Amino acid sequence: MLTVTGEIDENEAVVLRDAISAHSADYSRDLVVDLTGVLYLPSVAVGVLAKAHKQSTTAGHPIDLLAAEATIAQRVLQVCALPHRTS
Repeated sequence: MLTVTGEIDENEAVVLRDAISAHSADYSRDLVVDLTGVLYLPSVAVGVLAKAHKQSTTAGHPIDLLAAEATIAQRVLQVCALPHRTS
């Protein structure tokens, strides 16, 4: 599990992309990304998550995005129609 917290601005989006790649061994194993503690999730971060989801699904190890009900991350994921589950 990769737990992400705080604000994901442009600089942190690069860190998130690299962390997802590293924790999933370049999409060769399953990964849960817990976004419950994220306070700011702009479009650049959504793009990172969408691309990672596509790459991981193509590789046969889809990333499971997790966000608690009514959190900022859950609302953004829902509006953007990114597959996720709530805790």
